[in-house]
Amino acid sequence: MSSSWRDRITDPIERKVFEALADPQWDFRTLPGLSKATGIAESTVKDIVERYPEFIRRSPVPDSEGRALYTLVSKGSSLREWYRTTRAFITKST
Repeated sequence: MSSSWRDRITDPIERKVFEALADPQWDFRTLPGLSKATGIAESTVKDIVERYPEFIRRSPVPDSEGRALYTLVSKGSSLREWYRTTRAFITKST
């Protein structure tokens, strides 16, 4: 079994969501952002994101408006993500 979403995701609608998540311009994407980038209804984007936890992960820290953020597991964690998570933890625990 392949571990790459590019090999496993064949549905064209699902691929649009994955391609938007793979866009190097963004580390993380919100559901509204993915919906806008793909032209797919936000509810459908949410279903796709939740259907593939082996390929898509949710950030432990929401965006500045409190919305969930998503990225591809294959992108790994960045120093910037570690910093945001640590900062959010410290500011909420003091």
